[in-house]
Amino acid sequence: MARLECDAFVVSETTLGDAISLVSAIVMPTGVPTAVALDPGDPTELGPYRIASRLGRGGMGTVYLAEGPSGPVAIKVINPHFANDPEFRRRFRREVEAARRVRRFCTAPVLDARLDGEPLWIVTEYVAGPDLGRVLRENGPLTGSNIEALAVGVATALTAIHDAGVVHRDLKPGNVLLSPLGPRVIDFGIARALDSEDGQTSTGRILGTPDYIAPEVFTGRQAGPEADIFAWGCVMVAAMTGASPFASKTIEQAFYRVVNETPDLSGVDPSLRPIIAAALEKDPAKRPTAQQLLDALVRRPHADRAEVAGTVRLDLAAITGPTLPGTRIAPRQPEKAPWRRRLMDAAMGAGAALLAVGLVATAVSVGRALASSAPPEGEVLYQENFAQEKTGWPEDGFAGVEAGRNYTGDGRYTMRVDTFEDTKWAKAPVNAVLPDDVLVSVKLDMSKAASWSGVYCNYSKSDQDRDRLFYVLAVNDTGHAKIVRVDADGWRDLTPDVEVPEFQRSNVQLRARCARSGGEMHLQLWAGDELVAEYVDTEAEKAVGKPSLGLYLEAVRGSETRAYYDDFSITRLA
Repeated sequence: MARLECDAFVVSETTLGDAISLVSAIVMPTGVPTAVALDPGDPTELGPYRIASRLGRGGMGTVYLAEGPSGPVAIKVINPHFANDPEFRRRFRREVEAARRVRRFCTAPVLDARLDGEPLWIVTEYVAGPDLGRVLRENGPLTGSNIEALAVGVATALTAIHDAGVVHRDLKPGNVLLSPLGPRVIDFGIARALDSEDGQTSTGRILGTPDYIAPEVFTGRQAGPEADIFAWGCVMVAAMTGASPFASKTIEQAFYRVVNETPDLSGVDPSLRPIIAAALEKDPAKRPTAQQLLDALVRRPHADRAEVAGTVRLDLAAITGPTLPGTRIAPRQPEKAPWRRRLMDAAMGAGAALLAVGLVATAVSVGRALASSAPPEGEVLYQENFAQEKTGWPEDGFAGVEAGRNYTGDGRYTMRVDTFEDTKWAKAPVNAVLPDDVLVSVKLDMSKAASWSGVYCNYSKSDQDRDRLFYVLAVNDTGHAKIVRVDADGWRDLTPDVEVPEFQRSNVQLRARCARSGGEMHLQLWAGDELVAEYVDTEAEKAVGKPSLGLYLEAVRGSETRAYYDDFSITRLA
């Protein structure tokens, strides 16, 4: 098998199914974007690449997992509104050609691209590993030898990037993927295609993530290699403490802190503190180059990057903790039985079986979960990872981790309930008419909550109180779950508070099924893969409105509370 430097994810003799299995077994619990079935509008083939699933969407395009001539790859398809701009296309061609010159040392190299015609796309090696940002949020800071491996690996990647005449410009934890054979830096250089000739973005905004932007960029200079070194220092502090040394709630605050404050490095490994302090110098001329950074880390001059890259290793078990079962997506089938149809048929079969089990309301004993039953699968209709703002979710005031109801700026969504209010809601901005049988999924962080939090399914005929009928499926901070009905007569618990096994407030995978049929509502709630609450409401004649779905937060014990949300999706089950 061919080995690639630093990450060494084998692609030459690996099948797509094997690659997905590896991700499912090792990666899914740590926050890698779940491979989901394709929507009708998604491509199934791009050049010689067969599209298997969608990995995620961002401001520049959509990323797919695909099978190529040499194995699994990641393909980013550029959004049409960029691709239709002739100036963008010219810059895109220039940056792709530059990125192709970057050697593979601890990077995910560019393998192929479509630079003319529609759509524009770029192919990189597929990295079977979680990104550092999600690991830090869900599992906490790195420790021990993993810190050194990260420092050396990312520095090695910067030497390769800078030697090719490329500046990353947006180095941050989310652009560092982790695998057993080391970190891989992704998305280098391509974002520069958004720039105009004077270094500003086409929208006039500074490109980058505020907590990781170098001071000279904030003050109007174009980002050079020195800005990547500054970002490396911020990434390393985040890896050891959980946050950038300039972590801020607003861009204005980040600007002030980056330009004026001396970073607090007290939580940094003492052996790395002088190197990181040098990388975080305000004056770019005083920062080391990437090669000098690498030499200092490995303690020898003119370190050989190929040799260093071949020795980098990460202990993923220490980083991610115990793994949970993932979902394997089957490889594409022949046209006689299209892959997407096959997935839907399997999901409908699973849904029918669950429906048969749930025809009678299930009695649940307090303190005991139901018999284990994995959530059903189906066709994903809507998905939001909150990586980009302005995607249609409610926005109250400024965005940030302390927002009342808004995007956090770090890839999540948040809601806060103050002492003068009881509940808060956020409707998912789904334009399509939703089916009668859906699975709503979301990942909750309730570490700052004294609350009930979860999702709701609304079937109200109108906005009038007399016509309202919706259901809340939620868990609370003490590790209990329940299903609630809300109608003209008020709020009514349909199930008792049920204890959730092995509950963790900081990482709750919640899935709720709402199925409307013949004047009845079939409701199920999973925490992780554990079915914890189930009810059939036989008095749901008023559930006649178009379904709407969203997020719910309720304060308890009369105190202010907050919850964070990530990876929201809606799946068709029938």
